Amino acid sequence: MDFLKELMDSTVELESPKSFFWWAGLTAVSAVVMDNVWLARGEQEGNCNSFYNLYPNIYVMLHADSAMKKGPPVNLIKDLVKKATNGLPKIISGRSSIQGMLKELGTAQSLPGGKILNKSAGFIASSEFTSSIVEDRAAMTILTDLYDRNWNEGDWKSLLKMEQFTLKDPVLTLLAAINEAHFDDFIGTKDVHGGFMGRMFVIAETQTATFNPLIDKLKRVPDKEKLVAYLKTLTTLKGPFKSLADTPQGKYYHEWYMDFYQNIRSQKVKDETGTLGRFGDSVLKIAMCISLSRSTEKEIDMTTMIEAIAVSEKLIGNVRKTTLGKKGKAENLYLKTLIMQELLTREPHIITRENLMKKTFMHYSNVDEFNEVIGVFTEVGMLEVETRGVQVVYIMPDKQVKLLNDHIAGKKTMGGE
Repeated sequence: MDFLKELMDSTVELESPKSFFWWAGLTAVSAVVMDNVWLARGEQEGNCNSFYNLYPNIYVMLHADSAMKKGPPVNLIKDLVKKATNGLPKIISGRSSIQGMLKELGTAQSLPGGKILNKSAGFIASSEFTSSIVEDRAAMTILTDLYDRNWNEGDWKSLLKMEQFTLKDPVLTLLAAINEAHFDDFIGTKDVHGGFMGRMFVIAETQTATFNPLIDKLKRVPDKEKLVAYLKTLTTLKGPFKSLADTPQGKYYHEWYMDFYQNIRSQKVKDETGTLGRFGDSVLKIAMCISLSRSTEKEIDMTTMIEAIAVSEKLIGNVRKTTLGKKGKAENLYLKTLIMQELLTREPHIITRENLMKKTFMHYSNVDEFNEVIGVFTEVGMLEVETRGVQVVYIMPDKQVKLLNDHIAGKKTMGGE
């Protein structure tokens, strides 16, 4: 069974943005497997040692205006995870302080038959993030620390004067919804620059998927029994994913990784959130979750790797958009410079729209911003736009090439002699 496909097919008539259901479904997979499965990172030749183990826990934020139907995906997934599991992960919803959440995670639980669960695994599911956590300056910092399961092997202790408890191998998955007004008020500067947002997959939408007053009967509704049954099979999985070493998909990831970070360095990309620095691991977390949504084989195949990279790259602009707000002319100056440099330094001075967007995607928040810059260039004659077959291409006229080269050489200004 393809869990995500089943989820998407059964919610197609609902108003919530489709991406909200897809990413919410991914958190369901993440939550139920906890840290029972992992991908070895930095494997050593000749033995089974590795630098660290990467776990598939993820933090997902559904970001949209009020009344954008953020609640249904969150509540559906929370219900599925609850029905598919038996006490772990502990589902944390409703209103609580961060200390209350930690205490809940650190409290052992007795099951019928006398079995004791003392593992600190949690699934935070909130259809309104700002109302779920009592304001606390330390809240996001603590959630930031707990995200990195690979660095939290063993005991994680809280030694406050009034509350002292220990978390055992803590692992958290988070699915939260928030609107823009609350985001600006709730997420502080330290959370943006301190790594919390850098660990978050932000799914930003501005429109509902459809309009449906829910008067007429639906052709399909989510088959909870079927979805829960698949999630239950995932709870039984244990052990590592198959190694990516010496595989085509491993080679594909390696080439993408090197190209991605070389572009960041060469373009001097400034990343105030920390998103890009950990983006390689983020892609692999998504790849693990996608793989598990389709199969219990614990293997990232080529199709999954390509999809994980593609969906992850789309989210970079969402983080920039939600943390930096709308850009002014001065703020997209570097994007303009990159576009000019790209066309000026290539022979001939032509590039497809697809390739130009790929080369500069880290410098615009959405397609509208990219289109706006291209529009300015075409209006002033710096670029010409043509359609060749199925491709849109951008061309820098020879006259503009000469003007720019002369300007760079100091022969004349762009305005004339």
